[in-house]
Amino acid sequence: MEVDRTVRVKLDVPDERHDDLHQTIQQFQTAVNYTVDHGENDDGYLITNKSTIHDKVYHDLRDETDLPANLVVRSYSKAVEMLKSTVEDWKNGNSRPLPTFDQPTVVYDKRTLTIKDEYATLSTVNGRVEADFVLGEYQRSYLDADDYEKRMGELHYDPDTDTFYLHVVIQKEVEQRDGDRVLGVDLNLKNVAVTSTGRFFDGGELLWGQNHYFRVRRSLQDKGTRPARQALERLSGRENRFVLDRLHNISCGIVEEALRQDCSYIAVEDLTHIRERMDAHDDRLKRQMHNWAFCELQEQIAYKASEYGIRVESVNPAFSSQTCSQCGHQSSTNRDPETGWFACNECGYEVDGDYNASKNVGLRLLALPSGKRPDGLGTGQLALNSGTLTVSDTSSVHSGLEFERESTDKPTPSGVGS
Repeated sequence: MEVDRTVRVKLDVPDERHDDLHQTIQQFQTAVNYTVDHGENDDGYLITNKSTIHDKVYHDLRDETDLPANLVVRSYSKAVEMLKSTVEDWKNGNSRPLPTFDQPTVVYDKRTLTIKDEYATLSTVNGRVEADFVLGEYQRSYLDADDYEKRMGELHYDPDTDTFYLHVVIQKEVEQRDGDRVLGVDLNLKNVAVTSTGRFFDGGELLWGQNHYFRVRRSLQDKGTRPARQALERLSGRENRFVLDRLHNISCGIVEEALRQDCSYIAVEDLTHIRERMDAHDDRLKRQMHNWAFCELQEQIAYKASEYGIRVESVNPAFSSQTCSQCGHQSSTNRDPETGWFACNECGYEVDGDYNASKNVGLRLLALPSGKRPDGLGTGQLALNSGTLTVSDTSSVHSGLEFERESTDKPTPSGVGS
């Protein structure tokens, strides 16, 4: 399996070449937007084929801009990506206007970008610009790694700091881990993540921080002054860094747990439309769910897991909190909505509700029919806090379960690490 990483590197650009980069960014934006504006065929349909769009706009872009040929190709390729995304949204019933490219960015490939150990040369509207790297330990660890191949990059300009950055895309081949053991993961508000092995990641600090920033933000918005607006911009950056730091630590912990349990797969919930599905009974809970970074956490888990050849698979989460992972009985009264404690009405199994849900998430991956099950999973085993659990090849975890061995431990948040 291929693993991609993007390394953000600060550039030390000679003062006399700043304008060349700015002009290149501006003309690249112009080329992308020109392509989008002329991206319809004679029948009025958006063009999503690069060869077709090339024939329509390439010579115009060469005439209208000073971009070298390969950057023209990159500009209309970027436009095609945007048009494809628009078409997909339209097919899904999401009405939206044609996109506009206003990012201070230029997309480069191997023909327009040369990356060396300590510097890079970039094609511009006025020849090549050589810029030194300003490297930290993190950037060096990736750029100096022999197993990563430098593929392409994007030039970004940050107007707030008047700084150019190169986002270097590197790639390596990672062998997928052998074995068919699965780690189930349930995501929630109170417990940000709970694994089928009984590890709890408390969400209290994350929710406290988001509530704190909400109160400060509301106070600044009420003032409405220019200093307050400037403070709001700074606050937004601090909040984003706060959330990303917590998600980084949680995702690292989940991947570490998968490695410790010798898991080759991590099962997570399909969180499409999660906010619409959850029952938010008060305004504060609605706000918390809106701000909660469900997808960002899953993306970080998948990002980090891929480094070790671990695959992350999503499953249908419907009724996972109401279904008994022991006998498969599903009832809305199985779980206490106030305490979150799960007590099965059918077999009497009792356990923390989020832990029970995490097992159901893992079981649903194992219960997929052979045609839908990920390659290499086989019959599979669910990793538990002690022992494992297997399931027959059925289409649902609500019936047909075959249990191999199950721990008698019943984890609670206070009994495990975070």
